[in-house]
Amino acid sequence: MSFVIHEPRPENLRFAPCDLCGHTHFLIVSDRDRHGQPLQTVVCHDCGLVSTNPRPTDEELEQFYREEYRKSYKQAVKPKPKHVYRAGRVALERLSYLLPLLRPGQSVLDMGAGGGELLFLLRGLGYAVQGIEPNLGYGGSARDTLGLPVQVTHYQHAKVEPGSLDVVTCFHVLEHLAHPIEALSIMGGWAKPGGLLLIEVPNVMSRCQWPSSRYHLGHLHHFSSSTLCLAGQKAGLTPVDTFTSSDGGNLMVVFRKDEAPAIKLGAIIPGHALRVLKHLQGHTAMNHLLSRHPYLRPWAKLSSRVQERAALMRHQDAHSILDHLLVEARLVAEKLRKSERPSEPEQDLPCLLSVA
Repeated sequence: MSFVIHEPRPENLRFAPCDLCGHTHFLIVSDRDRHGQPLQTVVCHDCGLVSTNPRPTDEELEQFYREEYRKSYKQAVKPKPKHVYRAGRVALERLSYLLPLLRPGQSVLDMGAGGGELLFLLRGLGYAVQGIEPNLGYGGSARDTLGLPVQVTHYQHAKVEPGSLDVVTCFHVLEHLAHPIEALSIMGGWAKPGGLLLIEVPNVMSRCQWPSSRYHLGHLHHFSSSTLCLAGQKAGLTPVDTFTSSDGGNLMVVFRKDEAPAIKLGAIIPGHALRVLKHLQGHTAMNHLLSRHPYLRPWAKLSSRVQERAALMRHQDAHSILDHLLVEARLVAEKLRKSERPSEPEQDLPCLLSVA
């Protein structure tokens, strides 16, 4: 794999400045998406953020996620029973690291709520929930079918009382947004002083997926723990915990709303671009074949599909499916209550940053 440095000139408008550090020095890492279609992906030479550049306008993106994204990604306008079940199983997994951040009865907003599966389980566990979902079909289903307080709109247009929420969650949404620092700042504005944000994104430093499947049209940004921490700090948030999923494919960062000043636009992460490039270069098809990932995933998927088929034979509508999963959610909550895991992060996460 070869990488070429490009420095955009005023007359060359193919590149926008980096959304994280504002600089304009990029290295091209790919010119194709996972389907072999043209898609240029670059890494910022100064901070190491990987992103799609050039990309559609903000207006085109808003329309795409409002009307087309779910049809393109799920081949469905509204969630089918299998989609509800699968999203509900994912929501169950997320409870294992979300519930320790919560105290009984606290308020939670899920940004990018999808069909509302996580909110349904949290409501059943006694939390005060609300959500935001830009897609008309999925957001409408969460609101109208499940009776959840979900605003079907883009986050920039949502009406949320400032400083009103204990926890804001954002699962696999930030990578889709053109302006991640702005989004984190808005979410931070919704949180109470001392409130928490739980952000989950695909991990650009993972090795669990095929190298050729890493990039696709829907993901505008590809974060590492360093770049996600920096984005939160520039939005005025304090990173207090970071961890990954068991296979390393997903990255989670917990931020706290403090009175920390935002880092100025020129902040960079020295050497991070080279570390990201080294990782991407080292993740070859041959290395992937020699790892455990291409062999474990098919078996895990097969097992989950068998469980799914059995469940959908007994539960065929969204309410019934999620009521069934709520029983498991209560068991998860009870197990966590009995554990000795701390209820909230105890210390700030050290982030090594340099401010230019």
